[in-house]
Amino acid sequence: MQPHQLRRFLVNMIVFAAIIVCPASMAKQTISGSDGVTITISHSDADLVIEYKRPNNTAPPTVFLAVGTHTDIGSAVIPFSEKQEGSTVFLPFKADRLFAFDFGSDKVTVWRRNWQKWKWQEIANTESAKGQSNSDIYTLRIPLSELGQSKIIDCALYSKDFGFDPWGQFSGCNDPGAEPGKGDKYITSYLEIDNSAASDKIATPKLRLGGTKLRIYQLFVRLFGNTNETRKQNGTLAENGVGKFNDINDAALKLLRDAGFTHIWLTGLLQQATATDYSNIGQPADDPDLLKGLAGSPYAIKDYFDVCPDYAADPKKRLDEFKQLLDRIHAHGMKALIDFVPNHVARSYDSDVKPDQNFGIKGNNGSGDDKSTFFSPRNNFFYLQPDSGGPPLKLPTLKDGKAVSPTCQTIATLAAEGGQNASLRPCDGLFDSEKDHGKVTGNNKASWTPDIGDWYETVKLNYGFDFTKSDKSVREYPNANTPDKPLPDTWQKMDSVLAYWQAHGVDGFRCDMSHMVPPEFWNWAISRARSRHRDVVFIGEAYDNDPAKVPGVDPIISRLHGGKSNVMFDLLDAGFNAVYDDPTYRAIKKIYEGPAWANDIDDVRPDAFIFDNSLRYAENHDEVRLAAKSQWGGVGMKVGRPVSAILYGLSRGPMMHYNGQDVGEPGADVEGFGGSDARTSIFDYWSMPEQVKWVNGHKYDGGRLSNDQKELRAFYGRLINLMSEPAFASGASIPLNGVNKDNPAYGRLKTEQASGHWLYSFARYDPVTGQRFVVAVNLSPTNSLSDVLIRLPKEVLQRTGMSKLDRDKSIHVKDRLNATPLADVTTNVGYVQESGIPITELPPLSAAYLEIKL
Repeated sequence: MQPHQLRRFLVNMIVFAAIIVCPASMAKQTISGSDGVTITISHSDADLVIEYKRPNNTAPPTVFLAVGTHTDIGSAVIPFSEKQEGSTVFLPFKADRLFAFDFGSDKVTVWRRNWQKWKWQEIANTESAKGQSNSDIYTLRIPLSELGQSKIIDCALYSKDFGFDPWGQFSGCNDPGAEPGKGDKYITSYLEIDNSAASDKIATPKLRLGGTKLRIYQLFVRLFGNTNETRKQNGTLAENGVGKFNDINDAALKLLRDAGFTHIWLTGLLQQATATDYSNIGQPADDPDLLKGLAGSPYAIKDYFDVCPDYAADPKKRLDEFKQLLDRIHAHGMKALIDFVPNHVARSYDSDVKPDQNFGIKGNNGSGDDKSTFFSPRNNFFYLQPDSGGPPLKLPTLKDGKAVSPTCQTIATLAAEGGQNASLRPCDGLFDSEKDHGKVTGNNKASWTPDIGDWYETVKLNYGFDFTKSDKSVREYPNANTPDKPLPDTWQKMDSVLAYWQAHGVDGFRCDMSHMVPPEFWNWAISRARSRHRDVVFIGEAYDNDPAKVPGVDPIISRLHGGKSNVMFDLLDAGFNAVYDDPTYRAIKKIYEGPAWANDIDDVRPDAFIFDNSLRYAENHDEVRLAAKSQWGGVGMKVGRPVSAILYGLSRGPMMHYNGQDVGEPGADVEGFGGSDARTSIFDYWSMPEQVKWVNGHKYDGGRLSNDQKELRAFYGRLINLMSEPAFASGASIPLNGVNKDNPAYGRLKTEQASGHWLYSFARYDPVTGQRFVVAVNLSPTNSLSDVLIRLPKEVLQRTGMSKLDRDKSIHVKDRLNATPLADVTTNVGYVQESGIPITELPPLSAAYLEIKL
């Protein structure tokens, strides 16, 4: 050995010895989980080390560690199989690694799965991760090299005992609220681990996708601030006016923030096809055959990269005025959502902001769409093939030469009046761009002659899925079956839309008809959006009962519930913060329109993963108004109190409130294209007759509201602010009607043989803070419910800690929802255990949010 080599060897040996004798101190952090588990986390330069104390009274378990490394798309659904992973576990993040440490024998064995190529790969033994047991303490050691390049990783930790059940007994989770036992489990919180942290703050408990209960105010920009009260049927912008960005001023935003809202959904923001002529800024009016209403449908997007010029004081500076609105929203501590409409665009789509991103040009093959084929993954559209029906495309706006569309009828009348309207082009049932070829209509209508009820003003976009195949087998995009397929051009163009608005400061997207687009696209697109801004929000308008839904082919999700497809699993797994809860809304509405009882609400309650990540609403632009005389039993605006009290507080999922709801907007007028449908028109220039009383010349002081309207607004403000309480933001939800059906004191009327017709209740409990609520709602429009007792099942008593307390310990029950509490009583544990929660009276259409303090 040469001298210099000897010196290097000796130096290396000294350093190595120093590491052994004096190892670097490792920061440690201990966290309490469920079932008496404590989890101590530390790391060195090489390993992540987790010391896991065995759950109470359990045999040596298999300990599972799910990890999301932020380097792949991943999945929130853990594989399920007997004696391996056991029953399904749903995660609050997307994982791409799963480790299992089996401590059930003398030798600890460790296996892992990786999520690659759009699915979980097969189980493989691993020698790199190690497990060691010492009495009730189990040590998991995972090399940092196995956890990707990101210094921040997401983890969920739990155990399963397969000794008595091949599907495993779940327990000992990092989530302190996770319930032990058999069956599928949804873990609601996880640990965000910082592998670079030198302090004791290594792990931070987090809730799914940020953990804040989103409280969304749906603000339809066209109508929100419009104080013009002409309201002429089929009126023009000049006649009926339009809301502006500037109308959404500091006074309005302060009141919305004070009312408890966290997010504003600016509905109808993007530039849509319209009859209003902006030729002076290069935006002429659209072909009237393509229009539903003179203002135009906000879901017939003409340019994904632009906003509607109607909303700007100076249409040339519309994007600048929109950015100023974003700044105002952010200054008031709220975030802004906009529409993302991925399934279809206006037939006249033509972006002048980003013409290189127009559809039908520059596909993956470097040229435009091939119009000679119905379906090609390189095309952005689906092209109708010539047959006896066409070309040309024949729109359903004329019949026997006469206009049948309300908009075409209006334009014909305006043109006949002459003057400035003399140049208006009458409808002819044709569209110049589709005289030689035709595209499939937005609601999957593959016909040269769409019907008046179709989305004939739009065309469907092509994501590589041929919706015409009944077996849903033609998927020309990357997925679990064919992971190496190229990305369709449409995917990449839609990603550029999301990136564009994120760069402008938009905080999230409400995604229209998201179930009509492949879930794999969402998994990819949401992952890319979160790589740009981790907290970006995605809300999915989705309906599992729609035949147009596109389920994914993930082999794990496809097997859930015996292979009965539920697209909500696919969309939540893809990363949506929440999906629409249409079934609960319908179940409550049937109580008023018959025949249904409050007990039926629990019958539509889905799996916990869907239940806790569903967005609930009592109104939105697609649904009828609560105060409409022809709807909700004709009860009027006060029906919103009990209905919203259920929907808003039912789970951890977001809640959404529609503009005008809090002042009893009836939506019953014949506005124009919208007709008399008990909705507020989204197609016409209009103003909301009750909303303008609150707006009151943009002072937003409610100066013209009645006392009943002011009280209703105050009620909603109290309700929405309560949603920030831990029990509602992060606590468990336990239905109570089932245990009270045979309880005669549970709101049973004299003519009824069972309870639960008008009374609905549920408990909310947060294990971290110990906060407890029982929500009691009287849905009856006429009957007061007296001397109510709400029995609590053993599950509630155990989970809230009341089953172990001395019977004489005092309990205070107080209603926090109403200005004059409906209950404010002190009782004791024994009375609650044996009889229930007492309420002297629940008036008609009332709700009580009863906080229980020990």
